[in-house]
This record gives sequence, structure tokens and C-alpha cells, in this order.
Amino acid sequence: MSRPRFDTVRSRLVGSTLLAVLSVPAIIFATPASASAPPTPRDAPVMVALDDTGGEGRLMLVLDSSGSMAEPAGGGGSKIDAAKSALRTLVNDLPDEAEVGLRVFGAEVFSRTDPGSCEDTQQVVEPGTGNRDQLLDAIGDYKPYGETPIPNALREAAQDLGDEGPRSIVLVSDGESTCAPDPCKVAAELADQGINLQIDVVGLSVSGNARDQLQCVADKGNGTYYDADDADAIVDQLTRVGERALRPFTLTGEPIEGGTEDDPTAVTVGDWIDRLGPQNSDTGSKSYEVERTTSGSTLRASAITQGQQGDEGLLLEIFDPEGDECDLGLAIRQIDVREIVGVQATASAENECDAAGTYRITVGRRLADDANVKFGLRVAEEPPVADPGFTGAGSEPEVTEPQVSGRAETITGGSSFANAAEIGDGRWSSTIVPGEALLFRFPLEFGQAARISVTFPSASGAAADTIGLFPPLSNVSVYNPMQAVLSDPDAAAFSGSAGREDLTLLTATPAVSRDLVDDGGYNGVEDYSMSGDYYLAVSLMREDYSIEFPFTIELEIVGEPADGPTYADDATWTVADGADVPGQPTEPTEPTQPTEPTEPTDPPSSGATDPPSTGATDPPSTGATDEPVSDARTDDDSGLSSTSAIAAFTGLIGLLAVVGALLLWRRRRS
Repeated sequence: MSRPRFDTVRSRLVGSTLLAVLSVPAIIFATPASASAPPTPRDAPVMVALDDTGGEGRLMLVLDSSGSMAEPAGGGGSKIDAAKSALRTLVNDLPDEAEVGLRVFGAEVFSRTDPGSCEDTQQVVEPGTGNRDQLLDAIGDYKPYGETPIPNALREAAQDLGDEGPRSIVLVSDGESTCAPDPCKVAAELADQGINLQIDVVGLSVSGNARDQLQCVADKGNGTYYDADDADAIVDQLTRVGERALRPFTLTGEPIEGGTEDDPTAVTVGDWIDRLGPQNSDTGSKSYEVERTTSGSTLRASAITQGQQGDEGLLLEIFDPEGDECDLGLAIRQIDVREIVGVQATASAENECDAAGTYRITVGRRLADDANVKFGLRVAEEPPVADPGFTGAGSEPEVTEPQVSGRAETITGGSSFANAAEIGDGRWSSTIVPGEALLFRFPLEFGQAARISVTFPSASGAAADTIGLFPPLSNVSVYNPMQAVLSDPDAAAFSGSAGREDLTLLTATPAVSRDLVDDGGYNGVEDYSMSGDYYLAVSLMREDYSIEFPFTIELEIVGEPADGPTYADDATWTVADGADVPGQPTEPTEPTQPTEPTEPTDPPSSGATDPPSTGATDPPSTGATDEPVSDARTDDDSGLSSTSAIAAFTGLIGLLAVVGALLLWRRRRS
């Protein structure tokens, strides 16, 4: 007997780049899942929170000691003197727990014709804590001398940092590399080799090919490029990039290598890290299987990545033990920001997909046609609900200005869920530079809703001149405790241009309620059925300058905490802690040791493996700080997978893209 099908496509398509969806190829997946051995539980709590490893990362400062550093910097003094001043400020302001080291290049071999010029790099301070005096002494000894062997310096700096935990390289240079290979390719290789590695770059009075090369190093290294054109800017930018580099985007979980549809990799409830290759490659899709232990439970899966600069997307599907698709989720980022892509799919009674057994989860890349990315996979199983407790569904979120007062408290936004800054009722001020995406977390209990505004003031003075006629686009997004991005309410103003005039963005959530399980909901991607940490992302489109934009967040938590669900067998459950059933053992058995993900390869583009969705998607709607800016699956009893109805996919997405663009245009005019 075939059950109704409830495909739900959910996407965040922003701006005129909606039309890029038309390029998504129509490929057919084989859908039946093969039977394989059931997964073995991990040697870890039933649910490991993805945000349990916040804190500082490891940072390696990589400094250019080439002869050109003796040249004047704008505003007086030499580049080397301005860099030293900036570095001293940065080191003196470092948190005591920060692990920082220093490496120089071009300091010992004078000319590119001399032997060893392309290997001329030295670690002068080993990365660690408690080495502030060593760093200051080394900065004092820092002198301009030789050539610019950037490729080897980057490779050695990556080795200095090791291969565990969040790690950052800050490259400071004033010129183009004088050694092969292309440092841009080296940066891409290094970023791909490490789970949590990013390379930020400060260019000192550079232009032309040198600037293009340094900017490419930052882009391919999952970092940000900063211009510093005079002595004051060098100090400002180095301090800024150093602070941000200590809080890189991170993923937390057990490394694992996903399998194929016919041979999926066994996982359990918890958090995992894997890699995906480009969309049209053999590694552009990975499959996993999980044993659903209890009939009537709610099985959720989410996939999270920040990915490369620019276009990025993930498609996530859940298939039942018979190989029928329970649900799918699609999240796409199509403007030049680093906003985190988080997508969720759910198997539950709402889509008649709640039997016990072995389920397959498939994660596929979307839009990206080059580079490999790391992503986090989260799997959660909520016990059967005996009483839902508070229920509050039935209305759209109320998108209005938050009613809060008082002076804004200064706070530093996080760069990932792991270090998202906690906020609550009130006003909060922060800053962002083009190319960044900052995260803030706010807890919601059952019965509570959130109203949120983010305000950017208009720029003035030199900052306004720099922004000119093309201000960067800013977005706000909300994520649920599964870290999946939630669709924008109809009345939300989630996007707009920052800097040329005052801009206020608005969004909201409904009251958290167990009856708001992910089954279509508002505009397609909604699961407000879990209490816990919700997240606000504020992102700013990359532009060809590095101005710091202040903004203010106003957050109003509406409603008093209410009773949540009660579960069968007196179980308890949260996303962060997992399930606890009285009388059952809580310690899992010895796990299968997960393996470090292997390097994805990039086969010819004809080897596509990605399934497009046949479900309809609802395009999202579109939409002053206190200080100025300074410098349903369809019914189908044929037995075919929903991904086999491909013939109409491209036309459907094209139509939706046009509708979405029109909605966005109308919203911006209103």
C-alpha cells in the first residue's frame, strides 16, 4: 500500500541571482536503499551539541619580510613600522587563552636568484599561550629584507598549527608572490585538507595583480581579504582581522566518510563531519543509514556548511526502510556572502513516515561547481509524544518592531554555531565587515516567540564615499536548534542595502510549539517544535573594500515559558542532550571507529549524481544604530521515486525563480 507523498522543497533564493537555479541539471537518482548492517552507537553521549566547543582557535601570523616593506606607507612612516605598531596592539590585546604563533618569510635570502629564496620562511614563535613577551620581542626584530615566497610560507604555517581544532592563518603582505606555485591554489589545497582552517589576508598598499592574488588566497582559503592603504588603516585592519581570526567558522562532530546510495555509511544519533565535492562529481553526494529505534518517534536530520565564497547549496533527503522518500530539504545561498547553509528533513507521523527500521539519509551539493567543502550532519530522534503540552500553531509570526528599551550592550558576533554570541531581551550593538556572516544565539522555551530587528545606520564621511553607489547587501536569517535555516515570514524584511541610508531588517518566530513539526509550515521550511537555542545570522555581501559597519540588534522574547511535551515511557528529550529513558542504559556500546574523510576528487562534469526535487517550493518574501558608520510530495502510486519526475523540474524551478524575483522586486518597492 502506497502512502501519500509530502515532498517539501525549502530554499532561500535571494536577489536577481534566483535565475541561477535554471542551471541546476536534471539528473535521476536510483532511490531504493540497500540493506546493510545496522549502525553501531558511538562512544559518546546520545546527542553531542554542535556548539559545545566554543572559545578561541589557534592563530598563526605570517608576515612579509620582503624588501618592499621598507617603502613608505600612506600617512607617514614605512609599511614595516606601521605593521609593527599594529602587531604590538594586536598582541597586547590578545585573550590570555589564545594560542598564537608567528612566522616570517623573505627574511634571510636577499634575491630570488639566490639558492633557497623560495623556501625562505622561519617560525619565530611557536603557537601557544603565555608567549606574549616572545611575540613582542619577535615583532621588534622584524625587518624588511628579501623576496616574497608566499606558497611555502602558507604550507609551513599550516603545519605549525597542526591538524586539530579551529585554526587560522593571517597573512600580511605588500606584494605578489615571487615563487611558484600559485599561492591561490595552495590556499585552496590547505583549506580542503583541514576540517577547520581559514586563511585571512591583509594587503598593505597593494593593487593590480598583487591585490588580485592576495584576495584570491583569502577567498580560496575560506577567509576574508582586508585592504590597508595607510599607516592608520594597517593598525585598524590588523587588529580587526586578528580578533576575527581567533573565532573561525567551525564544525563539531566525529569525522566520517559517507557512502553511496547502494552502500550507505552507518551513523547513529549525533553529530558528524564529512566532505562534499562539486555538484557534478562522484563525491557531490553522500549517503548514510541510521537505525530508527522506536516506532512513532520523530527522526530529524540536518546538514550545515558555510562552503566557499558565493553560490552554495545543500539538498538533504530521508528515505524509509522500503526506499520511499519521507521528506527532503533544499537550502541555497546565491549571493556573495558567507551565510551558513543549514537544511533539514524530517520523518514523522506528519508525513506517515514513523515506523521503526533502517532509514537512509542522502546529502548532496547544489550550485557549487568547483572546490570541496566540509559539512556537518546532525541526526536526532525524538521519542514518541504522549502529550504535546503547549500548542500554539495556527497563525503567522507577528513581524513587528521589538518593544525593548535601554542602552545597547556591545557584543562580538560569532562566526559559527560553536561560538555564537548569546543575546536575550534587549538591545545589542556589534560590527561587521563585507564578506562576514555573524551568529547570535537566543534560547526559546515552549510558548515563547521572538521578534527581531537589525538596524544599520547610513554612512557618513569617507565611509560614504567608499561605499559609493553600490552598497553591500545585508541579510538576516533565523536557524532552529537543528541549525537549519528557517523560511522568512511573509511580512519579514530580511534583506536590503546597508550604508547609503538607514536600513532596518525585521523578522520573527511563532511561539515554540510541539505541533509545529516540520511538515510544510510557513513558506516551506519550518520546524519550531523544539525548545533550545535559536540563532540569528547577520551577513554582509562581499565588496571590494573593508569598512566596518556598525549595527544594532533588538530582540523581544514574547510569552512566558509553557509546558512542553511529555513522552512515552517517561522519557525526556532535548536536541542538545538527546533522549533519556528511565530503566534503559545511557552508555552506548563500543562504536565503530570513524575514519578521517578522504579527499574528494573532481571527475569530469558528466559524472553527475545529484537528484533534483519535484516538490514545490515557496519563494521567500523580501524585504539605525546609535552611531554612524565610521571609516508535499504529490500523490503517486507508481512506485517511482519523487526524484524520477525530472522532465518538469527545470521549467518549474525557472517559473518559481521568476515569481520569486517579482516578489522581491515588489517587496523592495513597498
